[in-house]
Amino acid sequence: MTELNPTPAPATLVAIDIAKHRHEVLIEAPGQARRRRLTILSTKADYDRLVEALGA
Repeated sequence: MTELNPTPAPATLVAIDIAKHRHEVLIEAPGQARRRRLTILSTKADYDRLVEALGA
C-alpha cells in the first residue's frame, strides 16, 4: 500500500527547468495567489538573483 506524505502547508514550492544557457523557474509561496516566474541565465549574477528571490 502507498503511504501518503502530503506537502506541509507553509512550504515554498520551486520548479526549475534546467537548460544549457537559460533556466525557467516557477516559485509558489504559501499565502500568495500568484506564482512568481523567473528566467535566469547560466551566470553567477543570475544565480545570486535566484538565491535572493528564494530567500525573500
